[in-house]
Amino acid sequence: MFEEKKSEEFDVLAEWTIRRLRPLDDLEEENYTERVKRWVLFSLGLNKEPQDIYLFLESKVRSTSTEIAEKFGMSPNTARKYLDDLHTLGLVDYVGREYTLTYESLSRAIELMLIPRITDSLRTIARGATSTDQPYRFTPRNISSGEIVEEKGVVHINQQILLGWQAAGKRVNVKSYGKLTIDDNVDPRLFDTVIEKVETYGKIRIPESIYPMISHKIRAWGKVDIKGQLDNDDEDEDFPRHPRPPRR
Repeated sequence: MFEEKKSEEFDVLAEWTIRRLRPLDDLEEENYTERVKRWVLFSLGLNKEPQDIYLFLESKVRSTSTEIAEKFGMSPNTARKYLDDLHTLGLVDYVGREYTLTYESLSRAIELMLIPRITDSLRTIARGATSTDQPYRFTPRNISSGEIVEEKGVVHINQQILLGWQAAGKRVNVKSYGKLTIDDNVDPRLFDTVIEKVETYGKIRIPESIYPMISHKIRAWGKVDIKGQLDNDDEDEDFPRHPRPPRR
């Protein structure tokens, strides 16, 4: 019951199933092309009915969901469901009421449509995962709107964190004692609104595209990498370095 309730909190925009199948062996020449295509489509999570629809569209060039439903003896809603599955994979597109293949070549449809879609989705998930990289807790929400609060030990600032601080009504002084990374998805205007200042005592990485717009907020006692290309902490004179504070 708990799992069912939790699942309702999320809206599924698209789903993909990728099956790892054994390669086909000993194919007869007369059915080689169709069998390979069905093997590919099944590998992409499509069972017989959407496979049939794909091969039908391949031979007919274009068709409506009503025509497809009549051809395969299914309801129009079922036909549209299978067509949606093919569309999610980037194999089928539509103009008005007519459906057609995105590319005549199945391999090109996978390379040019499906792979970029899956890659983009994974990148979005990865960006969301960066919000879990911080070893600190957010300040409780029971603060006055606009009150300046201090967040210590911050190692990563991204758009989601800024939105969380904004939703809590915060203006934030960030203090970082190790390496601090500012993500390239940060909106400089939101950064300027939410962040009062950033003080870093270690290396700070900032995307070159947003550095000029947020640099006035930053006071760094360590190396400032504005390109995000350094893989170690060695000194590099190509990057600006602010002087360390005097020892007391």
